[in-house]
Amino acid sequence: MRNWQPMVRCVGVVAAITAIAGCTTQGQATSESAASGQTSEPSVDVAALDTGNYPTDPRPAFGKATQDNILQVEGQRMAQFVVVPFEIDEDLTNANLPTMVITGQNSLGPVFPADIAKVPANKNMLMGFVGTAATPDEKLRTGAKSVSNMVLRYATAGDAAAAARQMADATAASDKVRTTTLPGLPDTHVVRTNSGGNSQMMAFTAHNTYVLYQWYETPPTQQVLQEPTIRKAIALQTALIDKFPATPTKNEAKARGITGSSAPVIDQNHVLIYALPYSDEDLKKGQNLALPGASIRAVYGPRGMAQMSGDPKTDFTLLTDVGSTANAVEKSTVYRATAADGAKKIVDTSLASNRSQGWADAPSPAGLPIAKCQSKTLESGTWYLCYVQKGRYVGTYSAPNPKDVQQAISAQYVILTKADQNAN
Repeated sequence: MRNWQPMVRCVGVVAAITAIAGCTTQGQATSESAASGQTSEPSVDVAALDTGNYPTDPRPAFGKATQDNILQVEGQRMAQFVVVPFEIDEDLTNANLPTMVITGQNSLGPVFPADIAKVPANKNMLMGFVGTAATPDEKLRTGAKSVSNMVLRYATAGDAAAAARQMADATAASDKVRTTTLPGLPDTHVVRTNSGGNSQMMAFTAHNTYVLYQWYETPPTQQVLQEPTIRKAIALQTALIDKFPATPTKNEAKARGITGSSAPVIDQNHVLIYALPYSDEDLKKGQNLALPGASIRAVYGPRGMAQMSGDPKTDFTLLTDVGSTANAVEKSTVYRATAADGAKKIVDTSLASNRSQGWADAPSPAGLPIAKCQSKTLESGTWYLCYVQKGRYVGTYSAPNPKDVQQAISAQYVILTKADQNAN
């Protein structure tokens, strides 16, 4: 499992701790350890840890989404129902930008030029999610390919149909080509172009209140792959988005006879409360963030985590196998498996993967021998990672400052000693 934030940080993620977690706190054996007969982890004097200025308590529950953040929360929820690029083309495992939550017409800039993003129907676009990936370096000898897969939600099915048509027409006009359709898919508008010596195929499909968008680029020698791959993507994405439990709009709620607030609960699985937070000011200004702002302070399932992973196939399979269905992403990342052995499997798998990518073991923070740390020199400088497990939970943190990383992971450990090991 490599880092799931390669677009910004270019570092490896979750590594292993070999000790059995949940056994000691402040040097005292817990009843869990005594009852199970497990070998206890090294003693940790929580009070002696250097946690810097980081918080050491879980945050209060977040409550329901508000008018200010509901589009962001819905986009984060949608990520689990957006097909990951490797599911479309198994060669595409190198995550790229744009991979992010879309919170309205104004956030389409990383995906489309202004003349496409600003088509009239997109004024009624609510939110969405886009994932992008390319051929990894080790497979470039067979030809570079890339795909973007995006789902956008609109206020009505009519708005979605208009948007698909208008965006396709604007794309075709900018490239001075015509839109076409695919036999058997009358709601799909296709644009074929060439750029930089490569061939591109773009498909805009209206599906209920959604627009499904695929952009697929191949060398000319592999152009024959484009139509069957786009058809596969549309079929997979149509089936998956139909499972998304979308929060009804006000008009939809009224039509269904729903009264009162139908806004989703933020962090309904109570795992984001354990992640180290960014300040509200950092989030507002978009400064020093690991991902585009709407994509963090988030909870993702295995598919959502795989969208931004450097090893998406491994991550999706691993997190699914260990029941890590709710994972928190903010300044740190917190995974929660069904059981402690699943959490250990997450970190063991990750440490091995990181080492295969050139990461070297680094010292643990003072007083926290159960944390495992690594470092690697990149073009941008040396990066440091630390990981810690407590029972079902794994906390991870990475940064270019070793002291910061050690303080952060120490604070993360203290928070995880207070985490609910029986949470759903």
